[in-house]
Parts: sequence; C-alpha cells; structure tokens
Amino acid sequence: MRQHRLAIVPTLVAAYGAWWRLLAAMWPMILSAFVVMLAISIVASFVPLRWEEQLAGEARGLVQSAVWAFLLTPIVIAIHRFIILDEVTPTYSFGIGKPAFRMFFGWLFVLEVLAGLPLDLLGMLETLNWSLVATILTVVAVLIVVMGVALRLTILLPAIAVEAPGATPSRAAADTKGQALRLLALFLLAILPWLALAFFGILLLGPRVQIAGMPPAIIFLVTGSVVKTIILSITAVIASYAFMILAAQVKRAG
Repeated sequence: MRQHRLAIVPTLVAAYGAWWRLLAAMWPMILSAFVVMLAISIVASFVPLRWEEQLAGEARGLVQSAVWAFLLTPIVIAIHRFIILDEVTPTYSFGIGKPAFRMFFGWLFVLEVLAGLPLDLLGMLETLNWSLVATILTVVAVLIVVMGVALRLTILLPAIAVEAPGATPSRAAADTKGQALRLLALFLLAILPWLALAFFGILLLGPRVQIAGMPPAIIFLVTGSVVKTIILSITAVIASYAFMILAAQVKRAG
C-alpha cells in the first residue's frame, strides 16, 4: 500500500480550523488545561528550593514530568477523540481503570522525559567541565536523535487515545517513515508564532519576571500558561490530523 504524504499547508489550515471548533465545543477541557499549566508553573516558580532540599534535581524533574503527564492525559485524550471521532468529552475526569488511559499516560510521560533530555545533558556536561565545542556537538546530536524519535512517534498518542488495534511504537514509526521533516515543518509553523508572542511578552515585562510575587512575574505566569495551553492543544490537533492522514499499520491489529 502506498503511503500518503503529509501536505504541510493544507494540513496546517485544516488543523487550525479544527482547533477553533475544539475551543468552542470543549472550552471546559481547554480551561482545565490552562489551570493545570498555571498550577504547575506556580509550583515550579515558588517552591523549587523546598523541593531541592528533599529531592535530587533529576528526581524532582521526573516527579514534575509524571505529574504533568498525569494531569494532562485526560485533556489530550479528549482532544484526540474530538478531532478523530468527533466525540465531545463533557468533563475532566481520570479513567485510571482503562488500559488506554494508563498506556497514554505512560507514553506521554516518556515523551516528556525524552524532550527534556538535551537540557538535562547540557547541565550534566557543564558540571563535568567539558569544552564548549564538545558540549555543543554532543547536545546537538542528542537533540537531533530525540526530535527524530518524537516525530516518528507522532501518531502513537492519537492511536492510543482512539484505541486503534495496532497502536504500538513500531507501527507508528512505520507509518511515519519518510515524514519526519514534514511533521517537523508542520509543528514549527504551528507553534512558532505563539513562541514569538511569548518572547515578545518577556521583553515587554522586563527582568522583573524572574522575581516571584512581583506583578510582572504573575502576569508572565498567567500569559505563559495561556501560550502553553495553546501550544498543547494545537499540537494535539496536528498529531490527530497526522494520524488520520498517515495511519495505516496502527489501524490494523497484528
């Protein structure tokens, strides 16, 4: 069977159209995502030193990633099911008893940890006093590998969310073979305007955004959480479209 190719601009336009429908139909879930993002940002901003006394930095990061993944799993599942199945999830709830929920949470956690690997590695190499050139080359190499793996697994989470019979990493990677650069371009085009908006907001607020409790810091926490919620939802929508366009093996049982 010939694999479909991901058309970047038409998919982006369709994804943003579906995203607006999502905001209108499932605003309680999107509001829940914002509350989760804001709560995590507040905890990370106001209590890092207290956590540092009890947990090593890496362990703290894993705990934060696990909490992030667990709290957002119901929301991202609901987004995928809305885009793919046109199913509206009315309330924010945890389906811990469902295998699909547990599997989704596990992979969302893995992908979150994977995304943080380059920064973790950078910090480790700095403590080891590696040369600047060696550090940059190593981190860039790891970043490329991490991005490649994450892009090849783009349709895995939507497949799990809709309980596709062949939702495995190997089948997801097979379905996205040769599409990584197109997926990368699609995601970048979708999120870069929002990242630029966030960066512009930081410039406007000035250096006081780093002082916890100050008005600029509070504004930054709120607006940053809004941008994170937008990025989370639009990337989930795009992943759903990638699933609908590319998925072949993950839709078939082994």
